Amino acid sequence: MVDIATFAYLPLISLILGTVAGFVAGRWVGTKGLLWLIGLASATALVLIVTLAGVQTGEEEQAFTPFVWLTGGVLPFLFAVIMGGLGGRSLAARANT
Repeated sequence: MVDIATFAYLPLISLILGTVAGFVAGRWVGTKGLLWLIGLASATALVLIVTLAGVQTGEEEQAFTPFVWLTGGVLPFLFAVIMGGLGGRSLAARANT
């Protein structure tokens, strides 16, 4: 039951949080803060990818948790931060004109 809830709600929650975080960073914090947010999410994804690459044959069950966090948490968050940041930057540019 916990696995089903993780698969269902983790991507949705990370999309919502990423959109809000990207919008806030793009609109009010600025481009530098947005790039830091994207960089931190990318570094987290890289750590999870390295963790997945280190799984040996016969230990496939250890790959479940990093795979879920990568595909259900970090990658949707990264996509939403980029999209939210673009929206925030466009509104910031529009407000300054």
